[in-house]
Amino acid sequence: MRVKKMPALALIVAAAGLSLTACGSGDGSSASANTSASTTASGSSTGGGSSTGGQGSTSGSSSSGSSGPSGSSKGSELSAKTQTSTSSSMCKTDHLAFSASASGTKNEIVVNLKNTGSGKCSMHGFPGVQLVGPDGLGDTGPDAARTDASASTVTIGPGEETRFLVRYIPDTSGSGKKYTRLSVTPPNEKVSEIVNLNGLAFTIAASSGNAPDVYVDPVGYHVGSGK
Repeated sequence: MRVKKMPALALIVAAAGLSLTACGSGDGSSASANTSASTTASGSSTGGGSSTGGQGSTSGSSSSGSSGPSGSSKGSELSAKTQTSTSSSMCKTDHLAFSASASGTKNEIVVNLKNTGSGKCSMHGFPGVQLVGPDGLGDTGPDAARTDASASTVTIGPGEETRFLVRYIPDTSGSGKKYTRLSVTPPNEKVSEIVNLNGLAFTIAASSGNAPDVYVDPVGYHVGSGK
């Protein structure tokens, strides 16, 4: 088989064509790369729009954040002022009026505590209750025992009342002691007040050193509510 030889001139032209093609291909890749880079940059710039939104969010957050603590501070100040203006102190014996009334249940007495002060006051827990006979403070009986009822904090405004229950087991032997008054000490107080029972005086068995036959509930009983 014969091999046909290509003239030297033709070889030179072909080589030149290949070189041009290679250059064109390189330019195309470069252009493509440039275009891609441009597109990426543009996309990133658009993402920068998101970043602007982020800055807006940051700005908003910053603005909100800066006004937030300030607002929070103002809110705290207002809250503190409100708490100060509405806060209540412990009820004092000197600012309470005491009275006794029937509860509507046999062998129970309601002791009412009315706030006679100019501001709110609070009580929590059991009052101290000692029985007093008809002969006055020298004629005292046992202290009332506490029931197992749960205590809650009670707040009363000026002119408002709260109350507690006193329960007793009446004497049936005929040799018991009659008590016509109660010496009442509000929860967390040391000063007591005498409460006249009037027609609610009761007779219980003489104390034998065991638990007395009189029991007291914590402050907070409301007539008609059962608690």
